[in-house]
Amino acid sequence: MPSISAHMAVAGEVTRRLGLNSDDFIRGNLLPDIIDVTNSHHKVESGAYMVPDIDYFIENMEIIGDLKLGYLTHLLLDKHYLEDYLGKIYPGRNIFLDGKIYIDYDILSYPLMERFGLDVERLGEILAKYNCKISEEKLKYNIECLKRKKVGVTNYLDFESFARFLLEISKTISKELVNYASKSGKLRICIG
Repeated sequence: MPSISAHMAVAGEVTRRLGLNSDDFIRGNLLPDIIDVTNSHHKVESGAYMVPDIDYFIENMEIIGDLKLGYLTHLLLDKHYLEDYLGKIYPGRNIFLDGKIYIDYDILSYPLMERFGLDVERLGEILAKYNCKISEEKLKYNIECLKRKKVGVTNYLDFESFARFLLEISKTISKELVNYASKSGKLRICIG
């Protein structure tokens, strides 16, 4: 799964594209990584990875409003990242097994925050407030990840390629959210 900074970058882009102005939408983009449930990502096998089952989530998860849209955005990014980005660069290979990709996440966090114009302090304030059962430890860890300024050489991810992917996939996810909302009585998007 991509880093918290990647999720916040896509959340920001989707917010701009769909005209959303909701702290709950931003919170929802982190929720799968901090919610206190066993299978928060509703994973099914796909190639070298377990990826989110989007349709299962839409039909079965009892989260409503912008929080649910943010949660769905998180799952869509995870799915595209594993299938369309890593799956194409490293076909048939699970690069999470050696743990080095997490070093890449730390190195790319600050540059991604800068590239996408994200305010770390403001995000920290938004993400610190949840009205559902979460793991406070995981929440704290993710907020700390946003603030890291680690320098080094990446093992798997190229910054420019990854940033372009996040920008392009934000367009795709925005369209998918509108499409899912139009087909489902459970999702609503008020654009503008």
